[in-house]
Amino acid sequence: MAPTNSDIWAQSILCNDNMRRRFSDEQIKSLENMFETESRPELRTKQQLAKRLGLQPRQVAIWFQNKRARSKSKQLELEYRMLQISYDNLGSKYELLKKEHESLLIQLQRLRKLMEKDENEKDVIKSETEVKQDDFGLPLCEDSRGIDYLGPESDILDMAQIADGLSEIENGYNFESRTFLHDNTACTSPLWEF
Repeated sequence: MAPTNSDIWAQSILCNDNMRRRFSDEQIKSLENMFETESRPELRTKQQLAKRLGLQPRQVAIWFQNKRARSKSKQLELEYRMLQISYDNLGSKYELLKKEHESLLIQLQRLRKLMEKDENEKDVIKSETEVKQDDFGLPLCEDSRGIDYLGPESDILDMAQIADGLSEIENGYNFESRTFLHDNTACTSPLWEF
């Protein structure tokens, strides 16, 4: 009688179960030792190892293939963790630098404001201490009443009026005495003595 599809399928399961049987601790230890020395052994080495351990050469080949895949996966996992730690450290440093940058910008703004304030105060002090000059470069005399004695608004007519006023005042004073501008009614002591 010819085998049916279900018989073939059942037979392949039995074969796979035999192939998938667990290795003993001693077999795994020998395979691990071989893997440490050579992760990709040649076909002849795999056959000798399989014969010595009582395994099929295919089982040994699959074990090495799986072990390489697991090792690569562990290596990638380890590298990923290292990169993650490095990334987290860089992120923390970036945040610290960002805060420091913001702090420095605030300090810079404060310093600029202080410099502007100092410049404004210097300009005010300079303008207060500057001697004002007329059109001819002569200093202008000002008193607390804001009268400009030699300012540009003084003209020849004003000077003539002042001169006329002085001559009227001179007539009321005695210049022969030792006092200058001595007025009998207003002042009894000399202002200047010669």
